[in-house]
Amino acid sequence: MTMRVRAGFMLIVAVAMGLTGCGHYTCGATFGSSTCTPTGSGLSGGGGGNVGNGVTALVYIFTADQLAVEALNLNNSGTFLPLASLQTPAFPTSSSGVVAVDEKFIYVPLANNTLYGFSIDVTTGGLTPVTGNPHTVDSSGSIASDPTGRFLFVAGFAGISVFTVNSTDGSLALVTGSPFSTGGVIPTQMATDGQGKFLYGVQGSSGTEIIAFSYDATGVLTTVPGSPFQGTGFNMAEVAGESSGKYLLGITQQSGLNGGSVDNNVYVFTISPTGVLTELTPPFATTASPINIAVSPNGRFVYTFNQNSLGAIGPMEGFQFDNSTGALTALTTSPFTGLNAEIGHFDQSGLYLFAVADEPNLNVRGMFPYTADPSTGALTSTFPFFGAPTLVYAVTDVQ
Repeated sequence: MTMRVRAGFMLIVAVAMGLTGCGHYTCGATFGSSTCTPTGSGLSGGGGGNVGNGVTALVYIFTADQLAVEALNLNNSGTFLPLASLQTPAFPTSSSGVVAVDEKFIYVPLANNTLYGFSIDVTTGGLTPVTGNPHTVDSSGSIASDPTGRFLFVAGFAGISVFTVNSTDGSLALVTGSPFSTGGVIPTQMATDGQGKFLYGVQGSSGTEIIAFSYDATGVLTTVPGSPFQGTGFNMAEVAGESSGKYLLGITQQSGLNGGSVDNNVYVFTISPTGVLTELTPPFATTASPINIAVSPNGRFVYTFNQNSLGAIGPMEGFQFDNSTGALTALTTSPFTGLNAEIGHFDQSGLYLFAVADEPNLNVRGMFPYTADPSTGALTSTFPFFGAPTLVYAVTDVQ
């Protein structure tokens, strides 16, 4: 099994792709520069070819200060491969996150306090900078989007900056009052409720609280009564909303690594009409220690990605979620033996889960598209894996 040392949820260092014959483009400092060429041995280099109408989903990966893209089911081929014709932008520095909004746009906050947005060409998978690039923003923390595609939230030392997203061209406008104070908390991860009313943030594995905000049609953030939520049960390292908007799920990422505490649980919180959180007790037991979590877009299933005290990644676990009670029930196929994955993101349809996982019986890491049964939650691998990506990526459908 792959060994990994965690140094905080969003503190991710870009690593080499490690692909045979794959490097990266040599591009100018300007995004979309004509000096970027689709030839040679770049990650997406050589070979040409378009996405076509047969592509199912696109995965945009931030690696080595660039965006690379891989296409699922290219031209109905049953494959998962990089797009050879993409001219990827060369970024001046690293990023802690990538987010897809409304299936049409990709946004990347950089460590130099700039934010870039790109519209997605659904014919080629290519990226076109949106008007206003780059945006100056304190982007030392995380990024999240509103489930309806209206807003983009970027966390930093000064607070949370909110941008409205133009649904036509993806251009951004800073909401008046940004950045909104977080009381000194720098969220390393943020999530909205499933209905687009509340924003929640946590401060990684060292955090002891959940901060909470409501927001209206203007995007202005207002602190939820009682926030920050502190004390036993609120020391979450990662949180996730679900489609009904009634619950927030969380994990502590405590796997016993380096002699630390062990926590084999998923926590569920009810969300009141004003955004107040109340923990459901007891938490829901897992077989192993979750280090990441994914909730299916339809809200019916929850998946955990697990690690042991030695840093080895173990089999994924899956649960059915009851949005009338908040209860989690382990799937009969869980844990998923042989599916050792570290992190995963769904496409918007919920039919595919893209996970960074180990190749079965081999010491090889890659990106795997798993088909998720919408009725049972069972995961099956019908497409071959590709590459050895970093953990910073976003998934979008092509429509």
